[in-house]
Amino acid sequence: MNITAIVLTAGNYLRDWPGLQLVVQRQVITNAAEQLAARFSAISRVRTERFFFLDDDDDLPADYLDVLAECSAHGAPIVYTDELVLTPMNAPVGSVISKGPYSRERHYRNPTLLHHLVLCDTRAAITAIERLPRGHYWPEFLLYWELARSGAPYVPRVGYVWNKRERGMHLWPSTIGGQMRAILHARPEHIEGAVCASA
Repeated sequence: MNITAIVLTAGNYLRDWPGLQLVVQRQVITNAAEQLAARFSAISRVRTERFFFLDDDDDLPADYLDVLAECSAHGAPIVYTDELVLTPMNAPVGSVISKGPYSRERHYRNPTLLHHLVLCDTRAAITAIERLPRGHYWPEFLLYWELARSGAPYVPRVGYVWNKRERGMHLWPSTIGGQMRAILHARPEHIEGAVCASA
């Protein structure tokens, strides 16, 4: 399969996912700017047509190759799926977050509409990155918003297993600040679209 999983880790990543290529970016991350730089640097190392981000402590479902094949068949710059969330309270059953069809309005109101698993076209992503700001922005929010300008196909299947921790990076003040900056970066386009729609 012509797909790469990008893994960002502070140490060694010893897992193997048959059928996938891996780009392992080894780096200690302390803030959103470092996360953005690491993510974008890793994308430049991808040699397959498509990629997705896989956190080093998360999992993929047993049928991940089948799900990815269905996503790839859309041939779009970006495709997204549902996710299974496991916490210390609900494991091993977990809860499925069903994302629903894409709209620009839904994406703006809920930037995590495209969260896990999101399959990106590599060339489109590299081109999009050239237009994106650097610094303390959350990279996925910026990149996914840019790639979904023409919409995003939705595959209503679980493509990712998020092992949600009580003290994960998603709770860092830097992460939350970076996410807010990324949302504000999208805001002028959102307001302009809303004005045109009401005119």
